[in-house]
Amino acid sequence: MGPFDFRIVSLLGLGLLVSGGCTGESGPERRVVTGRVTYQGEAVPSGEIRVAPLGDGPVSAAKITNGEFEIAHRGGVVTGPAKVMIVAVPSDDGASQDELDRGGNPPKTIAIPEKYNRESVLQTEIESGEGKQTIDFDLT
Repeated sequence: MGPFDFRIVSLLGLGLLVSGGCTGESGPERRVVTGRVTYQGEAVPSGEIRVAPLGDGPVSAAKITNGEFEIAHRGGVVTGPAKVMIVAVPSDDGASQDELDRGGNPPKTIAIPEKYNRESVLQTEIESGEGKQTIDFDLT
């Protein structure tokens, strides 16, 4: 084999090595999760949902707006059994300062019990598969 042949073989080998190592699919399997969150029959106006794998893997989170959420960041939620924590927070698009000065109503906030957030008893299963998985949480 001459020097020219060696360079071609080296470049082909390097190309295969780089393309095989850059698939972006390292780490645990993930899936995008969407759904609705209601408390006592009403959509949670504004909040956060966090999903923590019961095994290894990072916590995934998203904002809740008008009762709806989508966890898609970094490919979604790690598949498998998971603990779920839901927190309601005041809406940042409530009444303007002028409305408040005129006696306007403050934005509605729902107080969700600690059994759904800090001391959460909620669990779910993130299934392996393609596409989005829909999970609704009807809290009482």
